[in-house]
Amino acid sequence: MGKIKRTLISVGIFFVAQIVVTLIFVIAGMAQGMDISTAVNSTLGPALLISDLLVIVILLSIKFCRFKELFKRVPVNVLLFSIAFALCGMFAVELLSSCFDIPNMLEEQFKALTGTVSGFLGICIIGPVMEEMIMRRVILKEMEKATKSMWWGIIISSALFAIIHFNPIQVVFAMPAGIFLGWLYCKTGSLLVPICVHILNNTISFITMSIGSDTEIGLNSTLGKILFVAFILVSAVSCFWIVKYYSKHPQEQELQETADEAEPESKGDCSAGQLVE
Repeated sequence: MGKIKRTLISVGIFFVAQIVVTLIFVIAGMAQGMDISTAVNSTLGPALLISDLLVIVILLSIKFCRFKELFKRVPVNVLLFSIAFALCGMFAVELLSSCFDIPNMLEEQFKALTGTVSGFLGICIIGPVMEEMIMRRVILKEMEKATKSMWWGIIISSALFAIIHFNPIQVVFAMPAGIFLGWLYCKTGSLLVPICVHILNNTISFITMSIGSDTEIGLNSTLGKILFVAFILVSAVSCFWIVKYYSKHPQEQELQETADEAEPESKGDCSAGQLVE
């Protein structure tokens, strides 16, 4: 239990913040004469944004993550190939999931969020930062230490990443997305990389939902098949490039590991270098 205490604490902080902040907003709405359904829908955006910000502040305050880790830079070419790898892989998964009739239980709530500034900030900016801090920075590292395996750390954190979304269609997508993001974090040693990918993915989805196009592309269409193959190829090439790059530049990870170990506040944490195979 001691080896995964940060995981339990982080998950607890996430759920408590979500529940408490949402309840406060709903109660405030009902006090203004709204029924519970109207209060939930009208306060969903601000509640999401504030609860995510609260989680970020708490995690930074208790030093589960350091502020500078959110902006740990990597070479520009690594960032670009990482974005291509993850986004194309996730788009391929989304096309594949279109072959199945997976329910979207929160479709109406998402549509309501697309019409608000707080919804945009919560879904596209603050939410991705908060989720990457918890899932990759805390849980992945904790699970890697507990299991002595990078891949078990990635898989367990990805499973939790999927579970916390609850919505069936998001769960199916979030598991492979978490694996993509976790692998990138392990290879690059930078939290900035999965944060950028996560922000871009959510922003594209947000814009698509805001436009409200009824046109859906699936693997049952010719265009869908072509896009699927193209996404897979781009993702595979990008993945190969990243592996090849870090096999030629292992000193970057070694230098980062040395720098992390030199800082007292990071003692006990699994460094980025230790996560790389």
